[in-house]
Amino acid sequence: MTKPLTVKTFGTGPSRFIALHGWGGSHATFSPLIPHIPESTTLDAIDLPGFGTSKLPDFWKIDRIAEMVVESIQFEGKYTVVGNCTGGVIGAELALLRPKSVHRLIMIDPFAFAPWYFSLFLKGTFGRNAYRTTFASPIGRFFTNRALQSKRDKNSDLTASFKHINHDVAYQFLKMMGDHEGPSRYAGLNLPIEIILGENTFGAVKKSAEILKRIWPQARIRTISGAGHLPLEERPNDIAESIFRYG
Repeated sequence: MTKPLTVKTFGTGPSRFIALHGWGGSHATFSPLIPHIPESTTLDAIDLPGFGTSKLPDFWKIDRIAEMVVESIQFEGKYTVVGNCTGGVIGAELALLRPKSVHRLIMIDPFAFAPWYFSLFLKGTFGRNAYRTTFASPIGRFFTNRALQSKRDKNSDLTASFKHINHDVAYQFLKMMGDHEGPSRYAGLNLPIEIILGENTFGAVKKSAEILKRIWPQARIRTISGAGHLPLEERPNDIAESIFRYG
């Protein structure tokens, strides 16, 4: 049976991890972690539907995306699921779908709601044009990255992943996230949850962490000093320590 999603596997250890990138990313989002993977660990980094070399979904719904992840990985034993940015929502959906297989959830700089600057892109023809001006244009990406310099490390680029993607796919993914019912869908998750934030990330991400903490009292929040919205890229040592220390 052909797997619907591309899965890149790193390591051969018994501790299993599934890595889910966010909007505009691919399995390469997790490349900074590769040198830090312990011998005891196997990490499956996925290209979500329409990104990297993965096929498109039948329809753009969070539950369908999670099903495609399940169809692409042979679920045996227990997994830690790591979701970066909006990939954290898909991680929560995966935990909802496979509660016996997912024993730990890690969310890196997650959004629990669509802030106004994302909602703006979803306002009909105006929104589509605003999206393409901001992310599909080299000039737009340059000025957007400059405008967001307080939310990133000086050597990182918040728009780099948008250079070589299918922008119709990226827009559909964004619309799917905007239509999502919200974190209350996952209120019943009863497993260890960790939320990792960059110190200088967006205010909406910090507010999202507070919202998620109210929904999941068991969640632990860790702030990575000096990092912005790209802590995986900017502080891989700290992220690896948070992710792999408990296996």
